[in-house]
Amino acid sequence: MEKIFVMNLGTTSFKFKFYAFAGEDSQVLATGELESIGAPQSHYDISYADGRTISEEAPIADHGAAFAHCFAILQRDGVIRDLDDVTAVGYKAVHGGNLSGTCLVDDALIAEMERVTPLAPAHNPIYLNAMKDIRNRFPKLTQVARFETSFHGTIPQERVTYGVPYAWQEELGIRRYGFHGSSHQYISQTVAKLQPGARRIINCHLGGSSSICAVLDGKSVATSMGATLQSGLFNNNRVGDFEPFCLKPIMDHYGYTLDETLEILSKKSGLLGLSGVSNDLRLVLEAAEGGNSQAQLAFDTLCDNILGYIGMYAAYLNGLDALVFTGGIGTNSAPLREKVCRNLGYLGLQLDADKNAGRGDGIISTDGSAVTVWRLKTDEESVVAACVRAYLKENA
Repeated sequence: MEKIFVMNLGTTSFKFKFYAFAGEDSQVLATGELESIGAPQSHYDISYADGRTISEEAPIADHGAAFAHCFAILQRDGVIRDLDDVTAVGYKAVHGGNLSGTCLVDDALIAEMERVTPLAPAHNPIYLNAMKDIRNRFPKLTQVARFETSFHGTIPQERVTYGVPYAWQEELGIRRYGFHGSSHQYISQTVAKLQPGARRIINCHLGGSSSICAVLDGKSVATSMGATLQSGLFNNNRVGDFEPFCLKPIMDHYGYTLDETLEILSKKSGLLGLSGVSNDLRLVLEAAEGGNSQAQLAFDTLCDNILGYIGMYAAYLNGLDALVFTGGIGTNSAPLREKVCRNLGYLGLQLDADKNAGRGDGIISTDGSAVTVWRLKTDEESVVAACVRAYLKENA
């Protein structure tokens, strides 16, 4: 039996799922989430397949320490015997530059991730530190990375190319990569099972970080994020698409440095910056309903951004068979889904108001809709686990 520990790392968070594979069957033995890494006390919740749950606190200095702590807890609770009981750890890694797909964590991978860290400054350092720390703590443990750019490797060349000097792409890798690949891949595979005739799919992964992907016959053909995770769709606190020639007047007027300006665009913009209320869409909507015009504008702008990408991608796909909403916002915000779909009647799309107001996975369009609209929960970790397992088999 193969056992794979999949990690999803945030700035101060550590999420994991521990999978056991037997033939074609898999089981999640444990799931966990740690918060406030680096604080004097970190809170963590772990759930087991037999229904047991624990909620505890401990000082966790960094992500490597988080893995070691979780490993010890799983040993304590009888889920893992020892290190030999873990076939590999898998990372939902973000940016691998010239590396794509599923790769062994070795010196070459670490060097390439370090090279492209300027394109993913908020994400790559976290993964690199964890990879190095775990390698030092557990040198015999196999580590494998599945890059979030991987699913987008099928996008046509003309659609990943910026109108910049060609040498920038050749020498610096300045091009569109796209991210959230595990989520878009999971949704693509899920819709293929639920709606076998759907060849043309647009998936809206909407949450703390958001992107939209156009899928044709199971392959990504366009996605909203570009060279970095800061571009593309309007986000909760990221600017999304933005005019670069506005940087100089902003810096001149406010006296900001370039780093300070980029910090604002990446952490204090989007829903947060425009609404002046919050980066949480629920709070923005509450404020809008209370008459806050800035909050209303932020919501309207987000919905219009999504609508624009759907329209562009429907053109790329030459029509649309299925539209999917996933991610925390995508699955939970009925007002957003209604507002976006309200303007898609030209595609023959008809949203069912009662189904849209409900919860859980399922179709939320009417029976007569020409486009099937889905609300589906994503499962990125399962994609990473399957890819890591396939890599290990191919390289046994």
